Amino acid sequence: MKTEKFKNIFEGLKIAYGQYQKGDVAANGDKQKGKAFIVRKNVSDDLWENHLQGKGPALGIIPIREDNTCRWGCIDIDSYNFDHRSLVQSIRNLNLPLIVCRSKSGGAHVFLFTKEFISASLMQSTLKKLSKVLGYEGSEIFPKQTEILVERGDTGNFLNLPYHNQMKGLRYAINDNGAGCTLEEFYQLYDVYARSKEEVEAIKTEEKKIEEAFPGGPP
Repeated sequence: MKTEKFKNIFEGLKIAYGQYQKGDVAANGDKQKGKAFIVRKNVSDDLWENHLQGKGPALGIIPIREDNTCRWGCIDIDSYNFDHRSLVQSIRNLNLPLIVCRSKSGGAHVFLFTKEFISASLMQSTLKKLSKVLGYEGSEIFPKQTEILVERGDTGNFLNLPYHNQMKGLRYAINDNGAGCTLEEFYQLYDVYARSKEEVEAIKTEEKKIEEAFPGGPP
């Protein structure tokens, strides 16, 4: 079932989720800023269904679970008029197991998916290294937390998921040719690039070396 696979791929914290409420249009025609907030309720099957069908607001999932593990993480590149194809090509040239999705703002959500649950600290540290290698050091990284204390009321930060209203919502994955992927094509990409814990630990994150004009000479 389409929804079941999507739910498994983006599984996260079960006791809370995020939503984004669009801002109203003011009397002068200006659009007011929307509001993002956490809902402290269980993530129901209906929420996943409604997300893919575009019913109501997009679903935001908190990647870090109650036991401080996760099975996906994201580099959030917040940029307008973004060249998604160029980023995908850079990722493939570096042989990195990442999938690029278009974000709500037109920027990029760069996902790392795992076949099993790994520590949030391993996911976060890996994505920080990869963002540096790709030239986007300083971008937001999800999970934002490496540890949450649920009994204290912690929830962590959520990320709005792709495929809200599927292709119509414009938040889809980008293939190697720069074209948008249907949900089924995204599942195929996931099957190719999802990694085990050992494979995540083995990801090479060597930075590009800057060639010196006069090796051994004065700086």
